[in-house]
Amino acid sequence: MKHEKRYRSTGKFGKRLSRFRALPYLEILLGLGLLAALGFAVWKFGVPFFRNLANHAYSCERTAPATPAPETPLPTEEPTPDPYPNHALYNADLLTMQTEIVIPEYQYATDVGFWKTTLTASVGNYTPDGTAAFVRLLLYDTKTNGHTLLALPMQYKSIRFPAVNDRWVVYLDSAANGGGRMMAYDRGTKEARELKTVHTGLPKPVLYENTAFWIERTGQSRDKLFAVDLVTGESATLAIYDDSPYALSRPFVYGSTLLYVAPDGTLTALDLKTGRTETPAVDAAYVHDPQMNADGIAFLDSDHTASGHVLWYDGEKTVEIASGAVDFALGNGFIAYSRYDKNYVYYYGDGTTFCTTRSDETAMLLGAGGDVMVWMDVSWRDKDIMEIMTVGESK
Repeated sequence: MKHEKRYRSTGKFGKRLSRFRALPYLEILLGLGLLAALGFAVWKFGVPFFRNLANHAYSCERTAPATPAPETPLPTEEPTPDPYPNHALYNADLLTMQTEIVIPEYQYATDVGFWKTTLTASVGNYTPDGTAAFVRLLLYDTKTNGHTLLALPMQYKSIRFPAVNDRWVVYLDSAANGGGRMMAYDRGTKEARELKTVHTGLPKPVLYENTAFWIERTGQSRDKLFAVDLVTGESATLAIYDDSPYALSRPFVYGSTLLYVAPDGTLTALDLKTGRTETPAVDAAYVHDPQMNADGIAFLDSDHTASGHVLWYDGEKTVEIASGAVDFALGNGFIAYSRYDKNYVYYYGDGTTFCTTRSDETAMLLGAGGDVMVWMDVSWRDKDIMEIMTVGESK
């Protein structure tokens, strides 16, 4: 039998075998690359490590960590000093600090004064002749904002310039064109007495215990400074002004001192207990309406004109506070003054000045006493609106 020789195809296997014939050579090249990388690493890192190890002796002592170099502090800015130290008015909301004094019964007010924490004023309404009649004394407590109205005996039209202490009210019962009666009202007994007939003008009285003082025109060109005992009615003339401009300056009482400008223009302080007279050495050519407290004396150098100045004398030197000021008032630690329809407060302790008038208001200063100042908003005149604000520094 003839046998045929069969052959199996080796096509795929043969192709795979030929594909990997170069594999040994690749493996050799890869090994050589790894050896070269290892040699480089030993040369780069191992040799320096063992060299340093041989050069350093081993020690088991613990060493403190190295102390870092102290850091240089960054320069700090010095704090900016407060330009208004200890002043409540710095950044104050004037609208919330100011209180209106509204007297529903009466439309108008004038002649503001102070006794301790009581604000005094004359209040009234229009009359048929088109002028105001001030017919009641307002007593307003600046601590509680409560008030009372006092009816005083009157023969003429208005109560003017009431001066008040614990026992007395002294006031001018004034006729419409000036003149009238200087009166004393005993707050305890409710009795009033006439101290003197006033023939002309509107003299303003001041009080010390049981004595009243005022300057009054008594002749064509003569004025007199009177002192009247309110208990006995006896009077004395302390000074006579013959054709003197200083008769226009009003006297002022602080404690037991009567402060006034003498007929020759000399500022005079009369101690009412001892009778001793002093002449404070203020540096001014003209002194008008002086006021004083425990710290010094404030005054004007003109008769309330726009060209005048407010000055302050502390017992050693005279300092100009403001120019163009038409009026002022003295309180605890401050001087309030008016200038160009605005009011200002000057603290003489450190020379700081604040404007106390809001931007939408036109103001007229009425007075100051203790820790408060008072003014009138004259932006409109349908009704007098007095406003009060605490600005002082009680000691």
